[in-house]
Amino acid sequence: MAEDNQKLHFVLVTPEREMVNDPSVDQVNIPGSEGDLGILPLHAPLFTTMRPGSFSYEKGDEIISLVVGHGYAEVTNDRVTVLAETAEYLSDIDLARAQQAKAKAEAILAKPDLEEAELREAQKKLFRALARIESKGNE
Repeated sequence: MAEDNQKLHFVLVTPEREMVNDPSVDQVNIPGSEGDLGILPLHAPLFTTMRPGSFSYEKGDEIISLVVGHGYAEVTNDRVTVLAETAEYLSDIDLARAQQAKAKAEAILAKPDLEEAELREAQKKLFRALARIESKGNE
């Protein structure tokens, strides 16, 4: 069990920018590709891949919610480092736009002779749109 004053140093980086660098986080909740993870202070070292989905971190009574794309998370010595393909604060997500992106991706995936690269890109867009819609719906 972690001491009351034990904290995590949490860093979240996307290709565009460092979104979070906070040395006083109580818990980080990660959508791991093999299942969701809750990271507390004194957690065992860990390296995992992430799937697109709801992501949050907690500071006291505050829960900060985001949606992340594919990426990686590493836990070492009370430090959580997340490298995400994309990340958006839940408050910044436009639900109508996410639903349009979903419909557009589904239309592309319905085409009969997609090339492999087109298929992967459309799937990626669909997963990202679904993560946004699901997360916004749970707000």
